[in-house]
Amino acid sequence: MEPRLRGERLLEPNTRSPDSSSGESQASEPTRPSPDPSRGESPPGTGTATGLLAAFLGVLITSLPQLIEQLSPWTRAFLAFIAVSLGLSVFGAVQARREAPRRRLWVTMSVAGAVVSVCAGLVVGAGALLGTVTTSPVKVGFDDEFTLHSRADEDVRVGVLPLDAGSYVIWAKLYVENPETSGVRVTCRLDAGNDYDITSVDVVPEGSVPIALTVAHTYRDPGSVILQCRNASTTPRTSVLKQVKILVIGADSVRIDQLSG
Repeated sequence: MEPRLRGERLLEPNTRSPDSSSGESQASEPTRPSPDPSRGESPPGTGTATGLLAAFLGVLITSLPQLIEQLSPWTRAFLAFIAVSLGLSVFGAVQARREAPRRRLWVTMSVAGAVVSVCAGLVVGAGALLGTVTTSPVKVGFDDEFTLHSRADEDVRVGVLPLDAGSYVIWAKLYVENPETSGVRVTCRLDAGNDYDITSVDVVPEGSVPIALTVAHTYRDPGSVILQCRNASTTPRTSVLKQVKILVIGADSVRIDQLSG
């Protein structure tokens, strides 16, 4: 018979962690559920990004008409192509998040649209850079002296300068001399397509008066700028035009606005 031990109590092993010795249980933090795109939920920060994008698009749309007028047709076509490519890229990215089974297809479309947009943007940028480096065409036509024989109010062609397709700013200048014994009014007109400038001067006998004209025009096809003058009188007259010059300078684009008072 085994002796019984007195005054001793068997201790059960303490299986509780030190943190739970105080009898207080720690409650775990609730986990925030991730947004579910299928229910229209958006990840955090999407609202801010959307707002910034909307503000940028608003500024772009407001200034778009003025920007388009300054661009060449080829640049407009490239920008439209870039816009379509970017649209496909964004659409593919959105669809890839919404449709998991077809994610590979949408990701491929998104990447392809982005690559095409970047390539087209590089082409436009290279064209703009070359445009700034390339010297604008300058052309000058001149005639030291031109005798203007005309009947009453008859337009006489003084000079013609052929031009290639493109945008130009054109100046013409000359001096009108009156060799006759009575005064005369001389009218000159500078024509560039459907744009023109016209001016008239009164020249006293043995007098000399300068004339200057300016016009801007965009030629869709090759054309010419024409300078013509006439003696504004009821009888045939003779005037002498000296130092006749036409100066043409090419430009990226031409915009003509009505002056406001």
